[in-house]
Amino acid sequence: MNRFRTTIVTTATAAVIAAGAGLAGFGGPGSAAAAGDPFVGMQVLDMLCASKGGMSYDTPYTISRCQAARDNDGFEIERLVCEGLLEATFTSVATVGRPHRVNWFCIPGATG
Repeated sequence: MNRFRTTIVTTATAAVIAAGAGLAGFGGPGSAAAAGDPFVGMQVLDMLCASKGGMSYDTPYTISRCQAARDNDGFEIERLVCEGLLEATFTSVATVGRPHRVNWFCIPGATG
């Protein structure tokens, strides 16, 4: 892993941990206060997208959208940030014509 990518992943992971620790004292599980700030979540998800070679896009319908990210490590951290901290729905689809690349989305609203 190159130095730039390591820095991004480390920074993004630290931001996720800090966000989780900051939310620990508010409300009980599932309460509205337990949800993270969508703006901070969007920044973290955008950094994670860039760390996997993807392009992040802002849309009015998503908290975060990442196009053509490498899928070699999976997207577990992205899913945890989206669903766990932001109480949103994480979904992904394979990129047409680009093997081992995935488009993923963090959509407002809890998972079904």
